[in-house]
Amino acid sequence: MCGINGFYNYSGASLDDPCGLVEKMNLEIRHRGPDGNGVWAAHERGVYLGHQRLSILDLTNNGRQPMEGRNRSVIVFNGEIYNYRELKSGLLGMEFHSGTDTEVLLALYENQGAECLSGLNGMFAFAIWDENTRKLELVRDRLGIKPLYYTTVNGIFSFSSEIKSLLLLPWVRAELDEEALYDFLTFNRVAPPKTVFRHIRKQHPGHRMVVGKDGIECCEPYWEVDYSDYRNIGEEEIGDMLARELEQSVRYRMVSDVTVGAFLSGGVDSSAIVALMSGQQSEPVKTYSIGFDQSPDFDERQHAEMISARYGTEHHEKTVCPRDLVDFLPGIVDIYDEPLADATSIPMYFLSQLARENGTIVVLTGDGADELFCGYRNWMHYAKLYPYYNFLLSAPAALRKLIAGTYDRFGGNAATREILARLSKGQEMFWGGAGGFKESMKRSFLSAGYVERMGKKDSYDQIIEFRALFDRVKDNKGGADHVDWMTYVGMKYIVPNYYLYRADRMGMAQSVELRVPFLDHNFVNMAMSVPSGLKVKNGVPKYILKKSLEKTLPHSTLYRKKQGFCVPLQEWAGDIMLHYIEDNLAGFCSDTGLFDEQSMRLQVKATRAGKQDYVHTLWNFYFLMIWFRKWLM
Repeated sequence: MCGINGFYNYSGASLDDPCGLVEKMNLEIRHRGPDGNGVWAAHERGVYLGHQRLSILDLTNNGRQPMEGRNRSVIVFNGEIYNYRELKSGLLGMEFHSGTDTEVLLALYENQGAECLSGLNGMFAFAIWDENTRKLELVRDRLGIKPLYYTTVNGIFSFSSEIKSLLLLPWVRAELDEEALYDFLTFNRVAPPKTVFRHIRKQHPGHRMVVGKDGIECCEPYWEVDYSDYRNIGEEEIGDMLARELEQSVRYRMVSDVTVGAFLSGGVDSSAIVALMSGQQSEPVKTYSIGFDQSPDFDERQHAEMISARYGTEHHEKTVCPRDLVDFLPGIVDIYDEPLADATSIPMYFLSQLARENGTIVVLTGDGADELFCGYRNWMHYAKLYPYYNFLLSAPAALRKLIAGTYDRFGGNAATREILARLSKGQEMFWGGAGGFKESMKRSFLSAGYVERMGKKDSYDQIIEFRALFDRVKDNKGGADHVDWMTYVGMKYIVPNYYLYRADRMGMAQSVELRVPFLDHNFVNMAMSVPSGLKVKNGVPKYILKKSLEKTLPHSTLYRKKQGFCVPLQEWAGDIMLHYIEDNLAGFCSDTGLFDEQSMRLQVKATRAGKQDYVHTLWNFYFLMIWFRKWLM
């Protein structure tokens, strides 16, 4: 795990101290790799590459980057290729000077070009300068586990693992993309290629990009979900297939020259990872859990301790107190240069801190399983509603609008009103866990000028793109239903731009590498192909995954009610956030010109009176205000 930076001055523009600029970019993301750094330059080509190293494989200087290949190609690489040893054995007659996956990856590229991507199992973002073609190639892993941002300004293509490094470049300006912000307010995330910065983009997962002497020549996918037809395969066989594939995925993700640990909540996903790890090594697995002082509703440590005892792990716990949370809150925007209004980032940060303090810099997590197997209770509600919704969707538009309008007149909760609003417009019901402000509410607190500039824009545009892609991918692959759609948009939209972004930034803030066994691309292909009737069955979410783990985990772990990854934000910091918003709202609205002060104060007043979702509204307003102050004001 590392940080990568660089730029390609293909226009030949005059630059002062370009190597010094890359050194500054490296320093800005030193937390991603505190074990070493390097800069490589080809002044005559206008190419400058930088790297910060977190040593995981071959801890000697032989693994330093940027790394030059036999054919004068040069790579900067962030991530891990878990099957690099197998790939290395296929490169017959080649002499290697390190025990790193980086050298293997570069050799594969020099021998096979982009065709080598199909054989890689791992998480990665890398850039390779090819001296033969005089082109820069950039690749992001299939699921979007590792980040990759870029910008093209005045004939200079620049890239980095984090936006904050790009903002150091004198030709890159921090300007808001208002359309991206509009979508962020609904989804709490921004889908690629956009970011909330107008001139900065992020590469799609599973894409490769080529930059030549005239700029970006292509940006194209090299991977998509490969659905199989499992309708004629029995439940037990599918469960066995999943169990074997998950075991192989965990085995791959334990490849390391340093200790590998695990986050353990005591839920199904993290417990499964710990159980499989324990079966693959003789020494105890290091596991990490956190709890919240005198807040039992937010504390799962008793369940984690039970799993730890069962598998004999070396267990470490941290109790977070109100002062820890209050001290951390203002600094969250230092980590999130791209906004993510997600309070569960807080426990992830403290877990990563605990792991690092105990000498563990590689950690396995259970991210991704819920999206692949429809594991959320509210997703099950959508699944039950879909047949009725689709029936009403076939009704005339006038009737749909009448139904929505009548219900709205008589009240009802915001979620139901939003679903009916989507019905009246003929839209897809499930938007991939849109965790921000409802579309029907959002414009109420935006400034008149901002609303006018957005015109008829609707954040449903985001969903249309994913739905069209899903329909193309799933066509003629055994049919599709609403659960297939929900898991697809969850995997393609929520996972990379929300949970993986959160994991990367919170882990890297403590120089800890997080690995995600459930997002091995082979496991993903298999999980996505499971018939929806086996993902949710008899009212049990993640049914087939739980069945596949019955020989591994106790029944009490598999079938207890999901608690969720939560934090006592309202109880510990509600008043602090509320006072900050009230004290700074006038200046915030005036300085940005994007929000209406009086409307926001009404929202805050309703929140104070308990008439709105207290935590949701407060956290989103608070986060936006401190984020703008850090990055755009």
